[in-house]
Amino acid sequence: MTGRLDDGQSADPFVPQLYDADSRPGLKHSMSWWLIGIGRLWRNLLDDRLKAADQTQPRWRVLAWATIFPGIRQADLADRMDLTRPTVVRILDSLQSQGMIERRENAVDRRVNGIYLTEKARPIVEAIEREVREIGDFLLQDVTDEEMRICLDVLRRVRGRVNESGASVRGFPAPPDA
Repeated sequence: MTGRLDDGQSADPFVPQLYDADSRPGLKHSMSWWLIGIGRLWRNLLDDRLKAADQTQPRWRVLAWATIFPGIRQADLADRMDLTRPTVVRILDSLQSQGMIERRENAVDRRVNGIYLTEKARPIVEAIEREVREIGDFLLQDVTDEEMRICLDVLRRVRGRVNESGASVRGFPAPPDA
C-alpha cells in the first residue's frame, strides 16, 4: 500500500506521505506528525475556550503550574513553560498587579521568589480546571481506558528516548518515574 487514494491524495490528509503509509518509516513519520499536531490542536482548543474567560495561554499556564507546584520558582516556571525568564517576569508582573499571584521570598535563599496563587485566582483556576476536564471528556469520549493506557505507555517510552537523546527538554520536564 502506498498510502495514496486513487485520485493521488494521501490516505491520511493530515500527514504528507513520504513513505508507504503502512511501512515502519511511514508509521513513524505519521506518528510524529500526529503527536505534534494533536498536542498543538488540543492546546489551541483550550486556549480558545479560555479566551472567553479573558485568560491568554501564558496566563492560564502560569496559573496551572502555580496550582500544581505552589511556591514554584520563577526560573523553574520559565523552563516548564519553555519561555525566557524576562517573558515569564512580565506575565507574573501582570498577574501580580491583578492580585492573582504573589511572589514570596524563599526562606533558604532570599534571592529566589516562590510563586503562589491568591484567593482571587481560585475561581479562575477552577474555571480552567473545568474547561480542561470538559475538553478532555469531549476529545477522549470514544477512547477506552485500555487504549489510553496503551497510548500513555507509548508516550512514556518516547519521552524516555528524548531523555536519552540529550536533547533540550525545556517545557516538558521528565516525570518522576521516567
